[in-house]
Amino acid sequence: MNHKFTKLTTLVAVGALTLSGAVMTLGSGAGAATKKIPTYTIGFQGVLSGGAASLGIPEKDGTTVAVDLWNANKNRKFNIKMISGDDQCDPTVAPSVATQLSSNKKVLAIVGPSCSGATLASLPIYGPSGMAVVSPSATNPPLTTPADDPDNIYFRDVANDSVQGPADGNYLAKTLKKTTIEVINDASTYGAGLATQVAAQATADGATVTTATLPSTTACGNGGTGTNDQITIPSGVTAVFYGGYYCDFAEMTDVVRTAGYTGVLMSGDGSDEPAYITDLSKASDGSGVYLTCACSTVGSTTAAGKAFVNEYQKLFKTAPGAYAPESYDAANMEFTAMTKIPKVTRKAITAELKKLTYKGITKTIKFSATGDVTSKAIYVSQVVLKNGKYIINQIASTTP
Repeated sequence: MNHKFTKLTTLVAVGALTLSGAVMTLGSGAGAATKKIPTYTIGFQGVLSGGAASLGIPEKDGTTVAVDLWNANKNRKFNIKMISGDDQCDPTVAPSVATQLSSNKKVLAIVGPSCSGATLASLPIYGPSGMAVVSPSATNPPLTTPADDPDNIYFRDVANDSVQGPADGNYLAKTLKKTTIEVINDASTYGAGLATQVAAQATADGATVTTATLPSTTACGNGGTGTNDQITIPSGVTAVFYGGYYCDFAEMTDVVRTAGYTGVLMSGDGSDEPAYITDLSKASDGSGVYLTCACSTVGSTTAAGKAFVNEYQKLFKTAPGAYAPESYDAANMEFTAMTKIPKVTRKAITAELKKLTYKGITKTIKFSATGDVTSKAIYVSQVVLKNGKYIINQIASTTP
């Protein structure tokens, strides 16, 4: 039988655009003589409010940790200040944020944006000034093409969806051996792009694939307008992949489980957030759900990783969220580029990033000529019950 479900939406007011400055640490060590050194400013752009805020807040926090630790290093040759802008993961809001950051002549480089649609809307604003934009999570493949990034200023330190999508499709069809798969997308730049890649790979692997669009809701943000949408899971489907963000995926999970669907559920990096579990009406609905991401879990196995985790927990009283480590690496790549150029300008930082090989806490990062990271690892996690609490547990790594 077919399982029909309705996605219910709660309308929320969209907050006004805000920009906020991070606290700058200027200490140069106990007892050390005060030394006048320059201060350089970076911008963070991402989703800090609305339904998808749990994606962007850890990214801003990871960037804050990078600034904090950099300014605490007594051997630094400059200080860093950060200004942040909330684009709400919305391509209609993002240009205003990008314009405010770009028009501030002190801002020399950007960490972010979080979302692909917001990135696409922002690149025409950042591009003409030559300012580097290094995203920890915007993974739509065309973003690094001349059509979307004619000024070649966009970089990302995670594998894009042309890597993640095939890896996900292959995992469903080959590893989990699912032969009838429904691939759903939320109509966003990110979700639709990822879903297309998953469907193509699963089909190539021999699975029977059906596709559907379930527009993102206004509650989730990212420019979505969907309300009370209906969709049918075809009879016989044993696995469903959702291309979109955790806020809508949680709602969809609740509804399809209530409707009686018991097969595999999987989503990509937009859903790989602890907030996916907390957004569920019943946490048990998420049991066994697969989540994939090009982001890695950083522990305390290295001195740099330990310093990051300790500082993050000290500042924010929680473990680092998804993409916080990638944001930390993105910021530190920009700082490192600044140390290698005789005159620190937007264009000089961008040029240096194209040459730089950086050993980060997530991986060794080297960008291709178009700005994509050369690393191809994709991590698979699953929602499991541990000590009476549902958590996201990494279970495997894979490549297409």
